Amino acid sequence: MISSYVYIIACLALCVAALFALRWALAVRSLKSDARAEYAERSVSKPASIANVSETAFTGLYVASFQPRWALYAAGALASAVLASPLVLLFVTGVYELAWQAAGAPAWAGRTGYAFMFALFFGTVFLWALIGGAFARLHHKRTPEPFTHALARARGEPIPETGGFRRRPAWARRARPDPQPEETQT
Repeated sequence: MISSYVYIIACLALCVAALFALRWALAVRSLKSDARAEYAERSVSKPASIANVSETAFTGLYVASFQPRWALYAAGALASAVLASPLVLLFVTGVYELAWQAAGAPAWAGRTGYAFMFALFFGTVFLWALIGGAFARLHHKRTPEPFTHALARARGEPIPETGGFRRRPAWARRARPDPQPEETQT
């Protein structure tokens, strides 16, 4: 019998996922209006920056570059983990049962023992972490290009080189670059 607290926690997690999705939707709506205002301002002050780019294309590029993607992926990860939980619990229980039978089915490690509870808890958390990791990988894999690059690409121009000076991070201050090989030094 599943405790009512599990259902309450699952409902709370789904509500948090809905809040994340709402946060994303409201931000996208706000960004669309900001993009239309930016397009109107650029058409007056800097028409060369939006040459050959329609307002809908500009809005799409603006939203894709500045939307809070993390909220959408967090909502998807949380909702997927909650909805997959029954299957996760069945899977972990089945794997434990196979391992328990393979070990000779000792009485101390049965379904009521601490070993079963340990395996159930950490197996479930591990599979939830795999779901979260899959969404994190998708988030990083589908990162859009910077807005200036996307706008330059939409205008048909080459992507600007951003090779300016950048301070080294604090953790890399003591790191030294490799010396040039002797054959390339002049």
